[in-house]
Amino acid sequence: MKEEGAIVGLPLEILIAVVVAAVALAAILSFMVTSGPQINSWQIYVDGKLTKNINATTQPDGSAVWNGTITIVVEDQNGHPLPNVKVLLDGCGVTAAGQTNAKGEATIHLNNVTLPSGVTSDEIKVTLSYPGLIGEQTKSDSLTVIRASP
Repeated sequence: MKEEGAIVGLPLEILIAVVVAAVALAAILSFMVTSGPQINSWQIYVDGKLTKNINATTQPDGSAVWNGTITIVVEDQNGHPLPNVKVLLDGCGVTAAGQTNAKGEATIHLNNVTLPSGVTSDEIKVTLSYPGLIGEQTKSDSLTVIRASP
């Protein structure tokens, strides 16, 4: 009879083992995703000034153009600089990329950021991406390009 009980109990033991293994795997994966540095906060500087607005100058042809420097400063969840964050700027006729250095800073020079004639404002999308242990962390923001009053 003990042998019969062991055979009947075997599937239950396997089920318990599978459930325990699944819970353990979920805990390990959760730890891997949340451990290590993560993008926590960032600041955007336009020509050295903390702002998300770019003032484009109206040209004789009616368009508005801006040339300058964007600096992104990224910190991790502990307030430390986060190096190796990829930064992509896209919009208003420009696409540019950079990567944060050991100080958590990426400086990107932009030329000919343009608003067409008749357009008063538009956006440049800012995308930050950082490789995690599993998958890539991505954060988004934007800069507003505004036609400056003449």
